[in-house]
Amino acid sequence: MNYYSKVRANPGKFQRQRAQILPLSLAVLVIAAVTFFVVFNSGRVVNEKINLVNAADAAAFSGAQVAARHLNFMAYTNRAMIANEVAIGHLYSFQVEAEIIGNSLTQVLTGGGMLGDFIRFLVCDIDIPFVTVDCAQLEAWAIQYMEQIIQGSGAYTGILSLMLDANNTRFGEFQAQAYQDLLTLDNRNRTLVDRTMEVVAASYIDRPYAPISVNDPQVLADFVASDNERASDAATLASTNTLELCEMILFATPGAEVGNGVGSANAGRRQECEQRLSGNDPNDNLLGGLDNPEADGGMMLQAIRATVEQTENATFIRDRNMNYIAGGFLPVQRRGSTEVVYDNSTQSLNWEAGDDRLTMPVFGTVTASGDARSNTQQGLSWLDQGFDYILQLSGLCNEEDVSCEDVVNGAYDSIQRYAALDPNRQTAVITAFVDQNNCGDGIGYNDDGSRKQGWSNNLQRFEDEGDTFCGETIYAIGQAEVYFQRPDCLPNALGICTGGFAAPSADGSREVANLYNPFWHARLVVR
Repeated sequence: MNYYSKVRANPGKFQRQRAQILPLSLAVLVIAAVTFFVVFNSGRVVNEKINLVNAADAAAFSGAQVAARHLNFMAYTNRAMIANEVAIGHLYSFQVEAEIIGNSLTQVLTGGGMLGDFIRFLVCDIDIPFVTVDCAQLEAWAIQYMEQIIQGSGAYTGILSLMLDANNTRFGEFQAQAYQDLLTLDNRNRTLVDRTMEVVAASYIDRPYAPISVNDPQVLADFVASDNERASDAATLASTNTLELCEMILFATPGAEVGNGVGSANAGRRQECEQRLSGNDPNDNLLGGLDNPEADGGMMLQAIRATVEQTENATFIRDRNMNYIAGGFLPVQRRGSTEVVYDNSTQSLNWEAGDDRLTMPVFGTVTASGDARSNTQQGLSWLDQGFDYILQLSGLCNEEDVSCEDVVNGAYDSIQRYAALDPNRQTAVITAFVDQNNCGDGIGYNDDGSRKQGWSNNLQRFEDEGDTFCGETIYAIGQAEVYFQRPDCLPNALGICTGGFAAPSADGSREVANLYNPFWHARLVVR
């Protein structure tokens, strides 16, 4: 019997064997479909989580960069204030030199020293035919003329000092504005740092149907109260970003070289910051705030003196002591210096030159002394209302921030307020708490953000029928540090590092964080 005959002889048996694979195939297909959807939805969650982590890191880094730029801006404006003060020191040194020269010529013309006596003898004591010289009138004229030159020089120096002082006041207002920009809340209770982080995070996942938020106050409050310890800690840190920055920056005024330094009122400043961030008016009596800067213990004074030491013509300000030969035969001795000091009577800085003197054998010794504040008073007596207009045109004052009338009617009072770093807080950590409450991969949505008809995201987990993938709130945490560090080297014209800026000094000390040098940076914190 052949094979064909066998099959035909028992057809029922063959048909029953052929149908047995169908149930098994259906079972495998169901399992494969469920597995596919589980993997597919799990992949969506993982993808969203990765996007959120990237968004959180980018947001935190961007927020820290904004804070670092504001700190660098304050450092630049502090340096500008110091440069203005050094310029006033130069002006006053020139003015003292002009006074020395004027006094010397006056002494020569009125008969002082060997040279003056000789000139007076030639002019007044020798009878010249047909020439009559009134020596008393000549002396009066010489004194009046030279006094006009000396006073004019002092007044001119005082006016320029006043303008530089007004410029410093303007820089102080810029710093106050930068400080307020960091701390001011908008109508959504968001600061500049928060808004920056929000924009950066949205660039990673920018869909109206899958909104992403950064440090949302309500979300933070919910997570702070949650049982998830890690999320609760991160939400707590994110809610204190602005408070950290507020406590990091204080405002100081130049003070005497004795007494407490900045940061001595840290507890009070925390209270001031909490009041400011709560929307209430801060307590004006608390030290370190905008309205009541604390004395810096001579810190600004030291910074100005250190800057003078580094200028190329520093000796013209701080040390004019020298001996030389004038005209190849006259020995000349020069003694004097100009120094910035703290004036207790006015509680501000002032440039002073005490007992400057020039000695030459032919006319003896000539002296000059004074201070920049008296020069300013002298300059103010020469001014009229036209100076008010000049100040307005120059932008040094206006009717809102710095009153031109106050400048014209006031006097030189040096730096009144500048931004300083609280030594108790030399760094700050910016935390970005990013959350999203829906899947954002675009699957199941039209281009306009509306759901596709018949599509459902409620695909349940294989092991948990009561939970869904896209109905949960997923979150990610990013942290970045705002820190101070000088560059390790200074690149030359060829881009080759030639010197170590961050190297320790001879005594092993390193530069601490400060608001005098613009070396503030941002970096991510490894969690």
